[in-house]
Amino acid sequence: MNKRVWLSLAIVAGAAGVAAWACGPDFPSQLLDRREQNLKATPRNSFAFEANQWVPPTGQFFVREDGDAFDAPPATSEARSNGLTEAQWTRVKALREADAGSTAYADGKDLPEDLRLYSAGAVDVALAQRACAPARNDGDDASAVDAAPSCDAFAAPSMGPALESFQKVLALPADKNRTRAAWAAFMIGRIHAQRAMAQAGQHDVFLQERDAATAAFVATRRLVTEGADDSQGLAVASLGEQARLFLLDGKTICDWRGLVRDHGCGPGMAPDDFKHAVALYAAQAGYGSRAAVESLAAMAQNVLRDDKRVAAVIDDPISQRALVAYALARMGDDAGDSVSPQARATTARLRALVAAIEARDLGEVAGADRLAALAYRTGRYDFAARLVGKSQGALASWVAAKLALQKGDLAAAAAAYADAARAFPKANDPQAALEPSNVLLAKGEQGVLSLGRGEYLQAMGFLYVAAQGVGADGNVHVEDASGGAGYGNDAMYIAERVLSIDELKGFVDAQVPASPVPKPATPATSADDEYASYVPTPLADNLRWLLARRMMRAGRYDDAIGYFPASGDTRFGDVDMPAKARQFAEAVRDGEHAWTDNAKAQARYMAATIERDQGMELFGYEQAPDFSDNGGSYQGGSGHSLDDLKQSFVTTGERERFVRTTAKPDRRFHYRYLAADRAASAADLLPARSQAFAAVLCKATGWMLEGPPDYEDNYEHYGQPAPTQPPERLRRAQALYARYVKEGPYVDWATNFGRNCEEPDFARARHLQWRLAIDGGKQWLRRHGLPGGGVVLVALVAAGLLWRRRRGQRVA
Repeated sequence: MNKRVWLSLAIVAGAAGVAAWACGPDFPSQLLDRREQNLKATPRNSFAFEANQWVPPTGQFFVREDGDAFDAPPATSEARSNGLTEAQWTRVKALREADAGSTAYADGKDLPEDLRLYSAGAVDVALAQRACAPARNDGDDASAVDAAPSCDAFAAPSMGPALESFQKVLALPADKNRTRAAWAAFMIGRIHAQRAMAQAGQHDVFLQERDAATAAFVATRRLVTEGADDSQGLAVASLGEQARLFLLDGKTICDWRGLVRDHGCGPGMAPDDFKHAVALYAAQAGYGSRAAVESLAAMAQNVLRDDKRVAAVIDDPISQRALVAYALARMGDDAGDSVSPQARATTARLRALVAAIEARDLGEVAGADRLAALAYRTGRYDFAARLVGKSQGALASWVAAKLALQKGDLAAAAAAYADAARAFPKANDPQAALEPSNVLLAKGEQGVLSLGRGEYLQAMGFLYVAAQGVGADGNVHVEDASGGAGYGNDAMYIAERVLSIDELKGFVDAQVPASPVPKPATPATSADDEYASYVPTPLADNLRWLLARRMMRAGRYDDAIGYFPASGDTRFGDVDMPAKARQFAEAVRDGEHAWTDNAKAQARYMAATIERDQGMELFGYEQAPDFSDNGGSYQGGSGHSLDDLKQSFVTTGERERFVRTTAKPDRRFHYRYLAADRAASAADLLPARSQAFAAVLCKATGWMLEGPPDYEDNYEHYGQPAPTQPPERLRRAQALYARYVKEGPYVDWATNFGRNCEEPDFARARHLQWRLAIDGGKQWLRRHGLPGGGVVLVALVAAGLLWRRRRGQRVA
């Protein structure tokens, strides 16, 4: 082939591969990719995890925020969300159309008294709001009072009757107002809160209205505690409503946008007001409020812009913890100075925060382990060590491990990680120092460190536990830039490229039982249903399958059978892998020990066909070069290369083990090359002029021509210059074809050799072989005469006896 021909052939044969390379799934980040960077990264929880535990809940309050819904049919859900039966809700919706609250009250005589009064008040509120914003019609939704009316709706004439109706609800006997008591108190609080915000410039009036709103919100929570209906989560919402009234900056109540703008609200806020608002939002966050978490984050972001404001509020434990948590979770992880002005400014602010807290008596530090992590993040290793000494628990030990790594003391780091593991929180611990994802991360880092110390089995154990904690295939897949965590990929890398087969077998036998085969699922009715019902195969079964494939590649066929997915387990496809493995093993043995060359050739061809058709299932590498983990669809995304291993925390032993376990040949879908070689070895045993000889070589050529697309087939995709030599697969295809041309017979389908092949006819090849043998014998006899014939007769008798003996042994 000339260069132009093979380049064209490469483009045609590799077209499918190029399409797969052009895009791919979001692969999770592997801890073993950048080991030193990952090991020295700052330990930190998410801000939400931290905020949810500063103030423990004091009651069984219900949170209902945007996006929350009841699990019920629409009509039932809507009624339930308003604390009513469907019939009552139908009547209330009809009352919402009244032209005045008094009309609604008169028309609602069939309803309980508290519901009549509340409905009347709600109608009057709606009328006042319509006067300011005609497009609004909030009706009976207690949480939908406009936070920023275009006019003073709360000074409208109808707001007075509304307030009076809500107060009458509270005046009813306790057994008569359960349905709407908390609602009425909340609405009273909202009315006074809106009036306070409208009068923020009139200090005395503002304080009077704020006090009235605060009393009403406190009453809301008390009433819910006493048993009043709270189907809209008003008790928790009242904490946030109350907190907003303390975000006073001069003559303005800061909203969320004002707090997060670079030059918005905040600088004029009194430190005591800031602390009070933080305490209320923290109490709200303690019930799981997402809105409260974001409010706390906005306040922390706002105050961290000014070192003087930071110093003014850090004497409050909750405010201090909010600032530290925000700094850890949402201000990056670039310890030390950076060339980026923005990064340098961030680091300077964080160092100022640490210094301000350090200047205080360390006995007053709130969350010393979190502050230790922040001190570590800013390079204050001495201060971090002092704080770790004053702390206990998983996070403190984790920081201690980082400090040891910073000094290069791997033994001390390993001991600290072990201490952290012993202190990992129990499930659902409300005061846990680490969130569940960080427990897995710390365990994974323990594995990275063990690998860097040459403790290969220990590393496998730690990373397997981390991956097992994730569930499914052991990887966290996230559809955003973060990409998730690839603990499963890390564990599989060690299992395939670092451990020996016997080391892996011992680990699997001791710790990795197969999961039960599930009952057959109902077939999907559409492609969308099939996609929605996809569940990643379990980590344990994947690891056992990986071991089976390693054993098959090593020729340990009998050992491998028990580690393949069970026959009929459709989670792993429709190939009966144990049966195919047995069939392959038998064919390999017959290919070496069958009685005739023809039988050996037929067995070798059968083994080669299985190797080609079920190669991924029986022999494929989990990661490079075959990438069984994604079904071979993408060439990359997991695992490592020798270049990756030129980094810290990689031992010489790991590199040597990696080289020893390299695929031979080290090419994508390597088993196809092996299948072609095995088919060529079958041709070695066939008469060169037989149809079977031509057909076997034709099949092997086709296996090379149809793929596998490899890196050199995709040079244009990577912007690389065209190679000067054809890809290996095409060189092999060329060699196979050249052998056919030189040795094989003419067949009419050879004009499309490798693309249109007949199945080999081994029976005809056997007859041809016997005929050639007989013809050869005749020629020999003609040359050697009668003495030679006697020798041939003796040889035939001996061969017959030997055949009968071997046949008898087989029967036995």
